[in-house]
Amino acid sequence: MIRIDGVSRSEEIDTHGRGNLAASVDARGLTVHGWAFGDERIATDVEILCGDDLLVRMPIALERPDVVAEVGDRPGAAHSGFMATLQPRRDGAGVLRVQVAFEEGEAVPLGAVVVTAAGVESPSEDGTAWTYSQSPAALDKVLVGRDGWLFLRGDSNDAIGQQTGRVRYTERDKERLGEVLAEREQLAEEAGAVWLTAVVPDKEIVYSEQLPSEIVPRARRPVHDFLEIAAGVGADAVYLLDEMVAAKYEGDLYMRRDTHWNYRGAFVAYRAICRELNCLGVEVDAVAGEEVEWWERTKEGDLSGKLPGSPPCVETRATLRRSWSRRTYDNSVRNHGRAMIHERDDSSGPSCLVFGESFAETLLYFLQESFGRVVFVHTSMFVRELVERERPDAILSLPIERFLIRVPDDTDALAKLEATAQGKGGELPWSAEVG
Repeated sequence: MIRIDGVSRSEEIDTHGRGNLAASVDARGLTVHGWAFGDERIATDVEILCGDDLLVRMPIALERPDVVAEVGDRPGAAHSGFMATLQPRRDGAGVLRVQVAFEEGEAVPLGAVVVTAAGVESPSEDGTAWTYSQSPAALDKVLVGRDGWLFLRGDSNDAIGQQTGRVRYTERDKERLGEVLAEREQLAEEAGAVWLTAVVPDKEIVYSEQLPSEIVPRARRPVHDFLEIAAGVGADAVYLLDEMVAAKYEGDLYMRRDTHWNYRGAFVAYRAICRELNCLGVEVDAVAGEEVEWWERTKEGDLSGKLPGSPPCVETRATLRRSWSRRTYDNSVRNHGRAMIHERDDSSGPSCLVFGESFAETLLYFLQESFGRVVFVHTSMFVRELVERERPDAILSLPIERFLIRVPDDTDALAKLEATAQGKGGELPWSAEVG
């Protein structure tokens, strides 16, 4: 049993900025949470100490719109939140001190939590009385969040590592990425096409409040380096996070027990992409919300399927009241190497060439309605031969945030794509051997 005997706030924080402290108890343990930001200096981290022992140092990074509503749009207020869960190691009463670390200078007290633990199983008399609680190590690929949400972990791109600041681009990666994006921009310009990269945000970022308390995303992540590098070479890129966060309270945009967005999430992204393309000079009409009927089905999610006995995944799907487009080609290859072509019956509207991965196939359900012709290839590459053959009005790259850490290689892209399709028993409607 854990009992909170008191939570006090230090007034010393007011001489350096603003902040508040709270604590709660549930089945996971004691969760210490709150918010803090600085006036003249940036508040970077919060430290929790038991006596002189540092239990955890966590970044101040969680989104706190309630703080903005209270204090206004002050620097640091929007992402001023922090949270950490602790477990007792033995019975007894104690005081946990909480302090704020600033970019420069010593840490400043934020407050203290007075707490009592009783009935601790397998108590330890050595070390600290409390320990920072980590996620169960047995769940190698699935991170169990709050309210039935599951998240990916242990993947080859180390999404959690990227989000928490452990994984970053190297300087050489940044140089190579700039070269790749500059070459793509030049190719699109030579083909007379508008090229837009629309980055799909990771589910863990859109729903960061549903992550376990020990996972705290950093405000600065590899995606921000990507956007800066793209802007530096004149390549148009948009990160779809703001649109997702603004719309998520109207209904789930990602499946709670799967890594992917649902059709509602794809529709939010589609509308944002259409707005951006119009701003870039490609005139497209977007499907209106009243033209979509929403419905649900259950399926085995790619995360829930890894947990024996886990409830099924609920997916929100869509049906358009009217559709003007149809699929005219599909090589039916699974994942990388898949190629599809959609065309409007009247062939009206601009054309679009889409390079993307698993999230893109849901987006196509809506995107095909806004273009006379949509060619989609499941790949992270930018295929020069297809740009030159299709000469589309718009080229859309749709990378997933966690995949950005791998700098793409566009060399011999069509030949590699063709080999992938053939290796899966399929083919492409284009051949690398034909000039």
